[in-house]
Amino acid sequence: MKLLIIFFLFLSTIYAKKDFYYSFINSSGTQISQQRKQTIADGFDLIQNARLLAKDGKIDEAYAQIKDFKEKNKLKVLESDITILYAELSLKKVSKRYIVDAAKVLEEAINASRINEYDLSKAYMLLVDLKLNSNKAKDAKYFAEIIIKNFNDELTKTYGKIYLAKVYKYQKNNKKAIRVLYDILTKTNDKMIATIVADELFDLYIASGDFDKANELIGKVLKNNIDYYANDSYLANKKINKLIKAGMPEHAADILKELLNRTSKEESIEDFKFKLANTYMLMYDRTNFYLEKAKELYKDIITDYSQGAYFKKSKMYLDEILMRQNRIKPSVIANKYDYSESMEQKSLLQELLIDKEDKKFEKILRSKKIYKKISNKIAKRFGYDSMNALFDEVNIDRIRELLNQGKCFELNTALQSSRAETLTKLIEDETIKYKFFECLTEAPYERAYNQVKETFNKSRDANIYLYLERMAFVLGLTNEALDFSSKVEMVDNKDVLAKEFLYRYQILKSKDESLSLDKFFSYTKRNLDFIKENENNPVIVDFYYDYYLYLLKKEENEKANDILIKLYEKQKDIKAFVYSPFVETELSRLEKDNNNIQKSLDYLLESLKNSRKVRANDEVKIYYDILKSYENLGNNLKKEEYILKCKEVKGTSDSLYKKMCDEM
Repeated sequence: MKLLIIFFLFLSTIYAKKDFYYSFINSSGTQISQQRKQTIADGFDLIQNARLLAKDGKIDEAYAQIKDFKEKNKLKVLESDITILYAELSLKKVSKRYIVDAAKVLEEAINASRINEYDLSKAYMLLVDLKLNSNKAKDAKYFAEIIIKNFNDELTKTYGKIYLAKVYKYQKNNKKAIRVLYDILTKTNDKMIATIVADELFDLYIASGDFDKANELIGKVLKNNIDYYANDSYLANKKINKLIKAGMPEHAADILKELLNRTSKEESIEDFKFKLANTYMLMYDRTNFYLEKAKELYKDIITDYSQGAYFKKSKMYLDEILMRQNRIKPSVIANKYDYSESMEQKSLLQELLIDKEDKKFEKILRSKKIYKKISNKIAKRFGYDSMNALFDEVNIDRIRELLNQGKCFELNTALQSSRAETLTKLIEDETIKYKFFECLTEAPYERAYNQVKETFNKSRDANIYLYLERMAFVLGLTNEALDFSSKVEMVDNKDVLAKEFLYRYQILKSKDESLSLDKFFSYTKRNLDFIKENENNPVIVDFYYDYYLYLLKKEENEKANDILIKLYEKQKDIKAFVYSPFVETELSRLEKDNNNIQKSLDYLLESLKNSRKVRANDEVKIYYDILKSYENLGNNLKKEEYILKCKEVKGTSDSLYKKMCDEM
């Protein structure tokens, strides 16, 4: 609303100037002629017409009119308005030749006092823009400072600060420019000032890579003052292009929809509809939502503007949509538009997406060189950041399929064509993340390990460190496995540390360094709950055995005996008598020390039953202990049986027990 008021005030000013000159009386007291009054009025009408053409985006036409009028004009009263409009249009021509000329014309006019006083601040603002666009930042800063210092009203001074911020932006001093503009924004109650400042801030945020702030800012501007753009097609189109370049087509669409609501010119309606349809195509979200919106607009153009500027392109883009909706085959589109490289690429990409949907991953990868011809611009139109991002998805889908089928060995082949970015995206999918790593640890190979290590070495994800530790260990890279073990401990995630507990034990055991293993058992004593959490892991059998020996060495006999019992029970539970007859003979010894002869004997008999193969020296020792137990129990028949068994053992070496048996 405020912009409309300003617009009407501007028109009032124009016609006030005309009315003033109608009543002008020259120095001799004679009123000017009717013809001269009409010439002045016609001049103002021409200036106003050029302004309206510019607002409609017809810059070349407006410039041609005003340049021709400037060269023919003989009326000093029109010179200020003509010069300022000529400078504005030259700036909008975006050509250094026009800009340099306009800067020279405007500066001379100011110095020669040919600019009206009420136009002077605007003239200096234009000079700042002209100087910046002709790479004369020093001059631009000088004129911006003139606006701030030489004009008394606060509104003009504020504009001066905005233009000074433009200079800072040109000098790439973005922080300083943002600080100046933000200070204005926090103090002003003027909607127009706030909008202009926000417009400048948007560019600075984009230049600084702060897209979130830019996005939030433009959202607020469009909500509070969309009139700023909607009432000026030139400004609107300029902003639309910036928004699309910044990856914010949704805001560009808002402006275009408002422009469509406000125009009644058929030429403009066609233009805005076509641009809005194209913007919807950029907003594609892999659903039909925006395709349908674009489709309706292209249909409108085809129906209503058969002789229009966008008729042919609208037909082509409508065919593209129908292809993407699987209503026209890609091969048909490729043949129909064989003269268009863009449409050829689109048909190729649609073929790829059909094969992706049908899980024809091998076919896609075999044709990768052909698909590499497709530009990233086309990929973005189809909802992908780049072709690499699309191939990442193909690889992820392929890997997901292999994982769901449990084909871990084939996974290695899939990884050979995967980028590091693919692996990063892969582990973002919680449904397959751990299946992926489990597969790699089940069937690792060094290239895959190095690929995963390079991608995730600095992830600070304890689970990933653990998987890397396991892979390294399986590949025999013990030192690297220990390095990842240290990283797991550094992250200090108790759940992961519990899972890592027995892997660390296996790595240290493989190094065969008693000191390292002793340190691990010291760590165990501080984390006894880890033993319980791993008691269903078969590796716990080996751990119990080594931990038992460690506790004996430390003379912690009671704790050692508890672990020995756990070892005995776990062996029976999983029917894996790895440490028999050692376990049973140790338990037999304990029972004997407690004078439980029968229980001691039972363990000895069990040791022979559980052991697949016993060394000759151990065998005679067990037989000797059994016969002595029977002797203590008074069972001489059984004693004689085991004396005989002891004597029959062959292959002993320097066994005292064998000698004693032989002598019985």
